[in-house]
Amino acid sequence: MANWLDYFSLVVTLVIISALAYGGFLAMKAISSAVESTKDTLKTKGVNVSKNGVSVKTNKRYDREDYLDATQRGFIKAMKASSGGNQAGQEPSNGRLEREGSLGGTSKGHTRSRRAHVEK
Repeated sequence: MANWLDYFSLVVTLVIISALAYGGFLAMKAISSAVESTKDTLKTKGVNVSKNGVSVKTNKRYDREDYLDATQRGFIKAMKASSGGNQAGQEPSNGRLEREGSLGGTSKGHTRSRRAHVEK
């Protein structure tokens, strides 16, 4: 025969289990409402999220000329950001090309650097 301590521990165990189940239910409900709220917010911005995927609504259709203009702008920006045709290791010099390897007086394959020439 069970005594009062067994019945008390059964009641406490059932209360704990039911509290965990209720807490899980509330958490699931809160997460579900947050997801629905986010979907509604995105839908007002033109993004529709569904089971099948995401679709984006645009107000403007681009024709070929708009596409080419956007591509050309991107290409021009890339060209401006590039080195401008300078070879590796050269600094831009206002349209002038300068050699760093030798100075005027070379004889039979011997070259002097500018620094060695200046130090003499």
